Amino acid sequence: MKQGWSVTIEGRADRVLDLDEVMDRLKPHHPSVQGAGELLAATVTIEAPSGQQAIDQAHEVLVAAITPARLTIDGIEAITEERQALEVERSNIPDLVGLAEIAELAGTTRQRVFQMTANKGFPAALLELRSGRLWSRPAITSYLEARKFARGPLVKTLTSQVGGRRLAAGLRSKERAVRSGR
Repeated sequence: MKQGWSVTIEGRADRVLDLDEVMDRLKPHHPSVQGAGELLAATVTIEAPSGQQAIDQAHEVLVAAITPARLTIDGIEAITEERQALEVERSNIPDLVGLAEIAELAGTTRQRVFQMTANKGFPAALLELRSGRLWSRPAITSYLEARKFARGPLVKTLTSQVGGRRLAAGLRSKERAVRSGR
């Protein structure tokens, strides 16, 4: 039983190719052709019962399309049209987060996250734009999870955020004094 295959062949021709002419010759196979100078990458659609047969047919079709040039092949890939459709649907854009998103994930403020970026082990930013740095969401999530288990929750008490231990101790002593009636 035949099925549709998308076959990509990459290689180097022994002369400069006219890509428009190659496209025209491959037209019955719904081609996509890219190249520069002697370099060529062509994708064609082939109906065949197996991937190997699709590769063989695609090779024959491409050789006929570039004749009289000869092609040294660097790589060949054959995938079913069904798989190709799935890959086209899937986004290849990485899941990125900035300071505001990290603050939301961590349950803290952007200012605190900015401080955290200086911590040893904090993931490196993938991009740095004029508007700020961007990190990989999975890397940040892993970092926050590891930090949560190592140090407990990231949420801090009000006293630890504004006054530290001294203020907390003072409030506890006032609370004891009120309870004892002093």
